[in-house]
Amino acid sequence: QQEETMNEISNPNKGVYSRRTFLKFAGTGAAALALAACAVPAAPAAPSTAGAAGSAAPAAEAVKLAVMAFGQIDQPAYQALADAYMAQNSNVTMEAVFLPNDENYYAALQAQFAGGSNPDMASMQGWGFQIFADNGAIVGVNSLRERDGFDYAWADNQAIRDYTERGGDTYLIPMQVATMLMFYAKKLFDEAGVAYPTDDWTYDQFVETAQKLTKEVDGKKQWGYQANGNWFRDIHWIRGTGKQEFDSLIDPKTSAFAQPEIVDIVQQIASDFYHTLAISPKPADLDSGAGGINAGQSAMKYEGPWWFPQMVTEKMREEGTAIDFDVVLMPQQQDANRPHRGWAEGLVIFNTAPVDAAWESVKFMSGEEGQKIFSTVTGRIPNNVALVESFWAPMVQEQYGLTNTGAFLKAFDKGEIDIVSGLPRTQYWNEVIKPVGWDPLIAGTTTAADVMPQVDAGVQKLFDDFWASQG
Repeated sequence: QQEETMNEISNPNKGVYSRRTFLKFAGTGAAALALAACAVPAAPAAPSTAGAAGSAAPAAEAVKLAVMAFGQIDQPAYQALADAYMAQNSNVTMEAVFLPNDENYYAALQAQFAGGSNPDMASMQGWGFQIFADNGAIVGVNSLRERDGFDYAWADNQAIRDYTERGGDTYLIPMQVATMLMFYAKKLFDEAGVAYPTDDWTYDQFVETAQKLTKEVDGKKQWGYQANGNWFRDIHWIRGTGKQEFDSLIDPKTSAFAQPEIVDIVQQIASDFYHTLAISPKPADLDSGAGGINAGQSAMKYEGPWWFPQMVTEKMREEGTAIDFDVVLMPQQQDANRPHRGWAEGLVIFNTAPVDAAWESVKFMSGEEGQKIFSTVTGRIPNNVALVESFWAPMVQEQYGLTNTGAFLKAFDKGEIDIVSGLPRTQYWNEVIKPVGWDPLIAGTTTAADVMPQVDAGVQKLFDDFWASQG
């Protein structure tokens, strides 16, 4: 009976799925099965909690937990949280492990679940948990939130609701809210005599500024803007036109990449910026270790708070390599509402975990004390708006030297989701959007007018196949 329980996923909407069937629904195939080797190491044995004979109260039951960080860079933050939680709960042994934060992260988690080696809790992005929720692999927490009166972690924001809820329940417990702005390196502006951008600038002013800052100085190439090179980041530019790539951002059924406005902006950001306008370093320039804003060779870059340590650290200050920078809202495009990408990243609890124990640890990590630890280690924006204003903004102003922290909250207020669907966002990118669209555009071998209809056809097939599988 226990083996049966561990190898089946009960989903009230869709019956019972085996772990292997879940992997099949995930669309990850043999590649994901190979990733099953990425098993979570067994947590160290929990310390004995057996009390001496005649003790006044029984010791708390020993609990072992494992939490998966999204990438090695976040592992120290989760380990700091684990250490702090264990210091307050002597019966708990908690280990922070990680998988690389690349395009295979969710496939690896799916494979781990299929093989029974998944962690108790895992870090996920707001667009990544849905396939796990739809197949009953993770725990809905609405009843736990209501029981404990715990709502601290969820900002009152539509993007947060869209990125944490699914089918009437809540699955993602935010560890951070996120948005992205334009970073600019002050030195390159100062040396060129170009005024810093301001929150009210326009797209045309952005391109003009990037052109002015693209030059060769003392035989060294300098660029005005470091382009993103992927659809995930370029979603901002697409939405700024007032159009979107799908008929709906939640559970879409129709692909719409070939709209004229999208074709036009994608041609610019994914090709012309590298070639015709030549305002951005090419991937080969970045691969050689040069060209980037953090190398002092690009003046602007679209990024988020996780990028702060790439610009400034104490060691970089001591070595004279720190980049003096600030941030502004993304430039105004056709959409007068100026949407910015907004999302949550956080933790989910697998249905194989000791749920109450895992929930208690997650409440600590996503509560005020845990958020201060996580934000201090990573620089990320806390999940609670009041804490952003009282703790995070002063901290990053002092630690990294930027002043326009208010732009992050302004952008977050305008937050719009990328896509929420039964397939992970990475699947659209890996199977269609990257190989068919962005790769040849960045290489300069095609035009957006030629490839966006092909992207539509490929994404539409993914939609059609997925919806057909739902019956």
